Order: sequence, then structure tokens, then C-alpha cells
Amino acid sequence: MGSVVVPVTAFSDEPTAWLDHLERRTRHTVGARCAAAGLVVVGRRTGEVLAVDAVLQGEATGPVALPPVPRDFDGSEGLTPAVHDGERALVFAVAGADGAWVLLDRPGAAVGERSVDDLDAQVQAATWFARLPHDDARVVALVDAADDGNPATVSSALRALGDEQLHDATTDLMTLALASDVPALPAVLAAVALWLLDEHARASAALAGTVDRLGRDRFLELWGVQESADDPVLLVAPDPDLLPYA
Repeated sequence: MGSVVVPVTAFSDEPTAWLDHLERRTRHTVGARCAAAGLVVVGRRTGEVLAVDAVLQGEATGPVALPPVPRDFDGSEGLTPAVHDGERALVFAVAGADGAWVLLDRPGAAVGERSVDDLDAQVQAATWFARLPHDDARVVALVDAADDGNPATVSSALRALGDEQLHDATTDLMTLALASDVPALPAVLAAVALWLLDEHARASAALAGTVDRLGRDRFLELWGVQESADDPVLLVAPDPDLLPYA
């Protein structure tokens, strides 16, 4: 079996560059994929399509086409995440040119149970996000989900506050980002949401507080970031634009 070449990105070790990287790294949450999809379903791969078992969002008018499982040069199965025959999966789809459902063109469009630790957690987050209200109660629901026990729901909620430009949540985000008893991931996601709401100074201060509280080495490890061997002021990480986030 061959190996996978992972594209990387480099950025400066300073708050603005960090927040830009974290914004890109957390962009493809379950909620963000729901927001971009016309159809969100759970099912099992049967041949070249997903046989739908449950519809979480939209209206399934037929099976969803899935790409072939990648193969290495020797014909063995590739290491790139894919949905295999018979495997249960969460799929985000859009209508193609011919009206048939095709995968959403973004990371995490098809999440198989073999490639994630807890597929059910992502299914629960997608179900929750698809049922959110679209009136003034939406902000309240998103803020309340910040302490949900499902990390996929937490990340979807906090990113949505920033992505949807819900400025009414600014005070709640500041409280969350600066609280000493809040776990590191929600605190960082709150800082990213503030960044998206153009609260750049507050976002930078909140991120700095989280790094100080967690410790620099642990923070780097948490986000899969390493110091560059060639340049002490540069950091290196897998390309965030190619990675889903849950």
C-alpha cells in the first residue's frame, strides 16, 4: 500500500496569522457543511451510490452518487479517507446539473464510520443544526449550544455565530473566550467567531489568554502545528483548507 502526501501551509507565529489559520482550520464544521448542502442524509454505500436510510435535511429524491474508493499504483486500497462498500456514512450533497444528488464540493462531504471516532456525534450535530430556528431565537440556540456535550455541536454553533455575522452574540463570545474554566477548544472557537465579527483586538486578546492558560507546546500539539526547522518565526501545519472539522 502506498502513502499519502499531505499538503502543508506555513504562517507567521503572531496573533493575526494564528487567527487566520484557525479560521481556515475550523471552517468546515458539520454545521457549515449543513448550511452549504441542499441534502444531508445518513445511509450505507451500495456500489457507486449511497442508499439513504435517514434524511436530516432536504428531500431525498434518489440515491447520492459517491466517488470510487481511491487506489494506489499497485491496485491496493488508498489511504485517503473514503466511504467503502457497505459502510455507514453521513453525506452532504447538492443537486448536480442533471438534477441528481452529488457530493458537496468541500472537505467532509462524505464521512464514513471507519474514518472518524464517532460518526453518531456528527449525525447528532447535523440533526441539531438542520432543526435550528431561523428567527431571533437562532442566536439564543447557538449560544446555548456552546456548552453542549457533543464537540461537533459546539464547533458548529460557535462557527455559525461568526459565519452568520450574529453580532448580538459578541458579549457572550467574549465571556466564553476569556473564562478560565472553559475548555481550550470552545475558547478558541469563540475567539475565531469574534475574529469573524471584526472584533480583532478582542479575538487576539482572547486567543493569547487561552495559549497562556494551556501552555504554548500543548496549544501547538492541539492544532497539529509545528515550528519550522528552517525559520524560527514560521509555523507549519497541514493545509487547513483540505480538512473537515468536527
